[in-house]
Amino acid sequence: MGAESSTSLDSASMKSIRWDFIFLGKACANWTGPFRFLDLPAEMRVHVYRYLLPHNLDISFTKIDKVSFQSGSLGYAGTRYRVRAFPAVARFPYPVAFHFKDGASLFLVDKFVSNEARAVFYGENSFTFTIDGLSHKPISLSSPLIFGPLGLDHRLHLLRNLRRIHIDVNINASEWRWNAIRHRARLQHFVNIIKQHADDEQQKSLLKTLTVLICPDWDTSNHVELFMFALESLAALRGIGEVQIKGPPDWFKQCLETCVRGEGGDVQEVEWPLVEVKRRKDCVSKPKKSSVTTRKWYNPMLNWKEFAERNGIAAPENIDRFYIPDDAVNGASRPVGLGRGGQYR
Repeated sequence: MGAESSTSLDSASMKSIRWDFIFLGKACANWTGPFRFLDLPAEMRVHVYRYLLPHNLDISFTKIDKVSFQSGSLGYAGTRYRVRAFPAVARFPYPVAFHFKDGASLFLVDKFVSNEARAVFYGENSFTFTIDGLSHKPISLSSPLIFGPLGLDHRLHLLRNLRRIHIDVNINASEWRWNAIRHRARLQHFVNIIKQHADDEQQKSLLKTLTVLICPDWDTSNHVELFMFALESLAALRGIGEVQIKGPPDWFKQCLETCVRGEGGDVQEVEWPLVEVKRRKDCVSKPKKSSVTTRKWYNPMLNWKEFAERNGIAAPENIDRFYIPDDAVNGASRPVGLGRGGQYR
């Protein structure tokens, strides 16, 4: 009897549930009010956002000079950019259509929907930025052009939302010294912006994946060691889960990746000795004495030798050559083939 009553009770419950669904379906069919989208579970809302917003793409920005406005381009303050998107998973070699105009309206609904939509667009795409060694106008060292259309003041805070960033560091054949100086300053500007717009007290970004690729040209491909220490600015980023540095020698690559992941402790600064020199402000004024550092543009500012020894990273035997002050008389520590002006001889 107990089993029969239990079975009959279950059947009655199933009938009740079925009638509830039928009643709910009729009620929804006759409903004329607005759809209560925010009452849906968060997973379903995110699934809807993905139908409107691009996701799982590698997005990059290419500056357009003296080109008329085209579909798929973003422009501001007289500078226009063409947006290129590649599938991040399939590694398809050809760009895909990038339709963002309709989905961008989600950012204007309200703060709640905007935050969820930003998490999809900025969190599920990989963004590629290019840092070159050319002069930028009107601001060069802290150039906002490295961020593409995200470089405007009212958009810089959006960099906080990025989860995956790829940086291409392009080395140009001319002005080797200025290439390294601009790379170091612009990477430092990138780090400062990421930390400036952090929400927490420790100023940690939401970055999960960081990839940095050094891209030398034909004239600098054999001299990457002269430019690799410009990447030292990235050492201020700590706690990033996945870090990949491509281009430098393996020992420096391992050191920088370990440091950016927040492992191995801090990297100590190098105290380069100062020398006193006489310099003229112009050809008319008298020379004045001033103290200048003996560190050259290709020397490191951080003690990677001590960091490598502390963390068991195999460093080259001749690593001391990076930390010997340049002899202004005979150039004893200057890299082979490098002239006084910083150019290849």
